[in-house]
This record gives sequence, structure tokens and C-alpha cells, in this order.
Amino acid sequence: MLEKINKLKEHSSNLDRTYSPLFFRIYRKEEYIEFESLLNNNRISFVHDEIYDQLKDLIKCKNPSKRLADEDYTQLIKDHIGSYSLQDYGVWVYYPWNQKMVHILDEEEYKQVRTNRNQYKITKQEQDILAQKKIGIIGLSVGQSIALTLAMERGFGEIRLADFDVLELSNMNRIRTSISNLNIPKVTIAAREMLEIDPFLNISCFFDGLTDNNIDDFFLKNGKLDLLVDECDGLDMKIIARHKARDLKIPVIMDTSDRGMLDVERFDLEPNRPLLHGKADGVNPHTIKELSNEDKVPIILQLLGAENISSRGKASMVEVQQTINTWPQLASSVTLGGAVAADVSRRILLNQYTSSGRYYIDIEELVSDTSINNPSKYTYNNPHLPISLDEMKQILAEYPFKTNKSFYLDKTVVSDLVKAAIAAPSTGNDQPWKWLYKENSLFLFHEESRSHSFGDFQKTASYISLGAAFENLYIEALNQGINASIKFHPLPNQAKLVAVINFSQIENTRNIESIKTLGKEIQRRHTNRNFSEKKIISNDILEALANTTTTIEGANIQYYTNDKDLRLFAKMIGACDRIRLLNPAGHHDFVNREMRWTGESAESTKDGIDVKTLGLNNSQLAALSMLKDSKVISYLKDWQGGKAFDTLANRTISGASALCLITIPQYSLESFFRGGMAIERFWLKATQLNLAVHPLISPLYLFTRLIHGKGEGIDENNINELHTLRREFQSITGLTDNHAEVFLAKIAIAPEPELKSYRLPINNVLFFD
Repeated sequence: MLEKINKLKEHSSNLDRTYSPLFFRIYRKEEYIEFESLLNNNRISFVHDEIYDQLKDLIKCKNPSKRLADEDYTQLIKDHIGSYSLQDYGVWVYYPWNQKMVHILDEEEYKQVRTNRNQYKITKQEQDILAQKKIGIIGLSVGQSIALTLAMERGFGEIRLADFDVLELSNMNRIRTSISNLNIPKVTIAAREMLEIDPFLNISCFFDGLTDNNIDDFFLKNGKLDLLVDECDGLDMKIIARHKARDLKIPVIMDTSDRGMLDVERFDLEPNRPLLHGKADGVNPHTIKELSNEDKVPIILQLLGAENISSRGKASMVEVQQTINTWPQLASSVTLGGAVAADVSRRILLNQYTSSGRYYIDIEELVSDTSINNPSKYTYNNPHLPISLDEMKQILAEYPFKTNKSFYLDKTVVSDLVKAAIAAPSTGNDQPWKWLYKENSLFLFHEESRSHSFGDFQKTASYISLGAAFENLYIEALNQGINASIKFHPLPNQAKLVAVINFSQIENTRNIESIKTLGKEIQRRHTNRNFSEKKIISNDILEALANTTTTIEGANIQYYTNDKDLRLFAKMIGACDRIRLLNPAGHHDFVNREMRWTGESAESTKDGIDVKTLGLNNSQLAALSMLKDSKVISYLKDWQGGKAFDTLANRTISGASALCLITIPQYSLESFFRGGMAIERFWLKATQLNLAVHPLISPLYLFTRLIHGKGEGIDENNINELHTLRREFQSITGLTDNHAEVFLAKIAIAPEPELKSYRLPINNVLFFD
């Protein structure tokens, strides 16, 4: 039995590229002999002969104004077929792949009856025009639906189908076919489906897909295409085929099966039109062919316009090669695409539509259920108002001023000091400071309206920023021959007043020269997120960084350079980035507080992070923009997805020469303030040494919330995951929960970014009384 099965399998596989039926007009002797041979050799397993009913249909078409009774048809059919018998009339069509023999009307009558119900949606004259047109389809997932719809309408004279792939079981969620077609070329399947609808269709198959070797034949052999339908997955061929179509002045349409998007490019009318409406600018087809599906996602988003993809579509893109192999498609969307593309194809070919554009037939939007309560969006509530000058004065009414009349700073010097201070880093570049100079004392206030966020748990992040700002001021003062001494929380009952800074002449310059030299780096210091390749940094350089950092009392720095530790840190960072971004409050911070999605926005607000400083190319920026949609985040959270953030962290860490961790022994706001001073001293020294510094602080912020806030604002699943990560973190670092963990950063060698973050104007943050 097994031997017989194997023989049958071999016979079937020999037919994998067979799609053309055989025709037998048995009133011709030689064709009758061939027909009889098929019967005698058991090569026909199914016969379907309904020629009489087809003739009835034909008679009805020829007599639309008459009401014919059943008995009328007998004579009319007899008159119509004349000397032929019913068995001889018409044509017998044999389909070798399924051994079916079907008796039908011959070509002209068959076309007449089959297109009869097209009238007058398509007139006879229009049908004749379409019969002269040539359409090429690349890609036969969505393309199969389009091809079948065009076949049913008889919307072409010749169709050329190109796809190199075979049918897989996972394709059958959207490709209408039988399981008996598994592992058969998609081109074969589509052609067979069409020819079983209409055996007279003119179909040419390109089993290798569209290639450099056959592209000329596809576009030009037996006449130039009148229309190209692009449904291929190959990004390189999407671009190459469009270049060819534009050179030949052939219009192109594409359906994406997401939100019913249809693209139309009328290269026949606009021969200089940019490809994909300009969205393909900068995309080199020769460098994207071998990319993984995951790496193709940003380019797809660029080409399609990430802002217009459905929320589920965006969320699914994030999961490509994480929890799914490739981007999803549904039969309902593919079927809709077949209808829309066939309709527009017909109107283009009949010169009834002459525009280019991108169109959406979004079923969920058009047919929406308003009775369904959508999940409420996260509502951001900032309880803090900006601190005003009057409020600062009111707070200082309690301060015991002791003016040092022997040493006085004029406003210009104070402004220079504060300009240096505000060049400091801050979380999301939120710049949570205001300064008031009064009676030769400079008061530093915490501007909580700017720092209130999910990441600033118990004000720890903002106090790091405030400490870094003071460090800059201190160093700038040293360079002006001034000593700046600080008193932390001078009014214990006034939390907004962080510190008072008093000034005096420097009397002892011993041990400060190396610190003074850091002043040259204050305005040059920046976050460098540019891509880097891993390079070894010498122990001497790491020691120099450590020696500078630990000049701040209590500061400790640890380095991690071996691959095992770096992989563990990458795992923690990726998981914490994911947890933070999938948290509604954390997501709101990222999208609305931190990121400035246009250069104009960054320039006008003078705060936040300009998206162009992230070191990403245009396609990667398109991928990032998906995260702006809160629905995307909601879907990812529901699916327990978002592992792409873990992958991104691995890529970031892969280029690290080292990771550094800066801590202060005791958990307190003053420790975080001093930690900020240590961070800035470290960062300025790294800048002096031309090292790239990229903060990776999400684990520290979340661990603070986990340990000192019992996971406040984090869901239970994420709390459990964070506890596991925390144990791994402590096993590597040896830290206890009472440390102030202030800074985790990548150190690398990378090109300096062209853009750097803005700072608020000095007159917005410095006041004189």
C-alpha cells in the first residue's frame, strides 16, 4: 500500500505547475479520439455535464424581454444547436490536476452568459475594452483575492501572476483554497482557481516570482502591461517593480489589507511621480532584501505611513519575530482588498479614474458599534502648579538672611552660573528647577509641575537632576574664582526649597584643578544614543572616571564589562523598559512628557527629547511612532507582548564597552542629590575623554518603586517579574535595598550626535529679588 501511495504522490507532484485545462470539441474527430482515450485510460474521475441548463441561460440572455416557459426552451435550444447533439455541442474541458471533465458552452457563448449579469455595471463596449487589457499581479496572498475577483468580472484580456512561494497551512487563514493544495505553488493555485471559473482566461504564470531575469518578460512580453498590482512581501521588489513601472508609464495599485488601505500611483499620467508618494525616499532595494521580518517592520511602516496603520496592526508589528513570525492578515480584509482593487483596476483601465492617492475603506470605522464601551484612556493628573515668583518670595519670608556684604555677585555672574547649572541632564529633559537670587544667596527650588511623573517616584529622579545642576554651578563657580557652598533643605517645612547656595572667595585652590578643567565640558556634555560597535576601553580610562566620580562623598561606581553580566543587564533593562512603556502612566510620560515628535515641537518647548536625537533612521523612527498609540500599548499588555523592547536592549548593550552603576550608601533625597553631583562629575569626565554616555535607568526607577513603594502603580504580574529581576540585579551588584541607586549607563565609543537637547531660556528659570 505504501508503495502505491508513494507512486500517487509522485504523480501528483509532477502536476504542481500544471494549470492549463485541455479542451475537447468532440464533434471534431481527432479531438473525440483524445477524449475517448482519457476515458479509456481511467484519467477522468468526475464528469459534470449541465450543457442543457447553460443553453437555457444563453437563450434567456438572448431574449431578455420575453417570459419563456419551460416548454419553450426545448424548441429554442433545438433550433439553436441545429445539427449538433447536446453531447457534441460546446466544449468539454478537462482539468488534469483533479481529473474533472466539465461540459460547457464554447468560448464566445460562455463569455456572453457569464458576463451577462455585469450589464450595465459594465457595458458590452467596456467589457470589450477590458478584454484587450493586460494586468500583472505580484504576490498571491492578497493578490489571489484580487485575481479571483478580476477573473469573475472578466476584467482583463491577459493576466500575469508572479509569486515564488508555495502554499503553507498558515496561509490558509486568508487564501481561499483546499488543503489538497498544500505545498503547491501559489501561482498554480490561483491560476487553477481562476480557470475553474473560466477556462478561457489568458493566464501567464511566473513561478520564480518577479526577478531581475524575468522582469522584462513580465512587463513586456506579448505586449506591455496596462496595470501593475503589487501585493508582494519582498520590499526590494516593491521598489524595483515601481521603478520599472514608472519608466514604462504603467499605473500601479496596492492593497495592504489593513484598514482597507489602497494605494494608487498613476505613473502613466505622472511619469515623474515619487515612488509610494515619496515615502520610499532613501530606501535602497538592494540593501533590504536579506533583512529579517523584524528588521523589515520599520521600513514597512515608513512605506505605509505608521500613523495610518490600525492599532491592532501596529501592535502586531511590534510582536513580529517575538510572538509571531510575520505581520498578520485576515481573510475578511484580504477579501475586501480583492473587491476594492478589482473595482479600481477596472476604472483605471476604462479611463474612469485618473487620480493618484492613498485611500482607506476602514470597516471598523465605517461600521462601528457605539454601544460598546471602549476602555477609558489613561487620564494624566498633575497636582502641581508652576511655582511663581511670589510663592518663592513667600517661602523665603521664613529664611534667616545673613548678607555677606564683603562678597557680592552681580547679576551677570549669577546668570553665568545658572546657565551652567541648567545644562545638566534631567529625566526626559524635564528641567525641574527654578532659581531665585536674593541678598547674595542663590535659592534652588524644585519645580514639581515639571518633574511629576511615573518615573519620579518619591522625587528621587528629580533630586538626581537637581544635584547634577548644582554640580555644574559649583564647577563653573570654581572657574570664576568663587566657592559655592550648599545647605540642603534649609527650611525643613518647605519641601519646594531644595537648597541655598552661598558664595565666597576661593582661598585654597589645592585639589580643585582637576575638577575645574571639567568646566570646559559643561556645554559640550550630551546623551549619546548613536549606534556603537563594542570597543575595549582601557582600565586606566575606567579608573580615571572612577577617581573623578568618587570625589563626591559617599559615591561608589561599579563597572561591568564581561559578556555574561552585560547579557543579564540587557535582560533587566529590556524587561523594565517594557514594563514601564506598557504601564499607562509610564506610557503617558514617554509619549507626552518626554518625547518631542517633531523638531518644531522640541524647539518651541525647549524641553523634552527631540526624537531625532535618538540616533534612529527614518524607518526606525516610523516604528517608534507606533508606540504613541495608547491602544497599541493596551493590546500589547493584553497579549503579554512587547518582548521587542527586550530585543532592543540587547542591541543597545551589544555595543557597550562597559556599563557603569553609581550608588550612594543610604536611601534618602539628600543621597540622590549627591548622587546627581556624582553623575555629572562622571559624565563631564567621560565627555572630556570623548566617551559616549547613554543612560539606561528604567531598572533603577522601577526598583525604587518596587522596594520603597511596594510596587505602587504596577500590576501584580509585573511586580512578580520585577522581584525576579531585582534578585538577579542584587546577585550581580551586591547592593542592599537601602542604597540610593542613582545611575546606570552604557559607556561606548560612538560618533557625536548632530542634535542635542534644548534648555529653557534663562529668564524662565532664574529670578532676582
